[in-house]
Amino acid sequence: MNRRIIVPSSALLLIFVFCFAGALCLGSAPISPGDAFKALANIGSAQTIGIINEIRLPRALFAALVGGMLALSGAILQALLKNPLVDPFITGISSGAAFGAACAIMAGASGLLAPSMAGAALAMFIVYRISLSAGVLDINKLLLTGVMMGSFFSSLIMLLNALFSKDLIKVVFWLMGDLSNINPGLLLYSAIALFAAVIIALYFANDLNILTTGEDEAKSMGVNVELIKAIYFSIAGVLTAVSVALSGVIGFVGLIVPHVVRAMVGPDMRVMIPCSFLAGAIFLLASDTLARTFFLPAEIPVGVITGLVGVPVFIYFMLKGGSK
Repeated sequence: MNRRIIVPSSALLLIFVFCFAGALCLGSAPISPGDAFKALANIGSAQTIGIINEIRLPRALFAALVGGMLALSGAILQALLKNPLVDPFITGISSGAAFGAACAIMAGASGLLAPSMAGAALAMFIVYRISLSAGVLDINKLLLTGVMMGSFFSSLIMLLNALFSKDLIKVVFWLMGDLSNINPGLLLYSAIALFAAVIIALYFANDLNILTTGEDEAKSMGVNVELIKAIYFSIAGVLTAVSVALSGVIGFVGLIVPHVVRAMVGPDMRVMIPCSFLAGAIFLLASDTLARTFFLPAEIPVGVITGLVGVPVFIYFMLKGGSK
């Protein structure tokens, strides 16, 4: 592994540690790094231990997990579809997951994971089936179908809001991205799903690298193109569905982070996969810390911060890249 990869990867790891520590120390009740470290070992005042171990540590893990999943999903989809403007929300997967969760909220259900997964699975099936022609997945058709399905499910959500206005505030707040509802059980299951997705994604990463050069060339080199498409589309769908179920719709993470990482380490997916996860975790950790502390005593949805930061960053990359 050359210096171009080692240096950015090490920097990302250090920044992640710094942001994670900041998430533990900063808040309505600031805590020094020393006291926070002691609290992790159950040393110190009961109040500090409670704040760190019961509130801030689970939320920091939650933010890192969701941010990493969104960024990883975006990196995979951009490589698979060979389009730098693609993110989990353009393919219709997130809108399907959001529709399932919105139905569950309006029905008064206690859990959102199963409904979100069901909505995402429905969106994935429709998009994949329409884009499949004679056993071949048409990438361009998949992207266009995803955009249309995203608009369709978004319209369904607005229809539900109009019909069941008593739950409108809950749905709107959740759709802006919310990391305050932490479920330790879901955190564990989501981490397991993420671990499995990363292992599979890394195992086939070289095949995806070859696929990005062109389908004909990939076939000539022995790559099972249709299998690779199905695997990575499914991985992206699962990661998106789980992240939406956990935190609502948080935009720009899956779009911006892969651009930044690609500029740092290059397009090799064997490096992009772990680095995108780390960078996504950093971005959402920092954004959530800002959302919790910058507007005290109020706390704003983290999706507002990612949008305010993401748009200028995206414009910068557009101006820097020129016609490319």
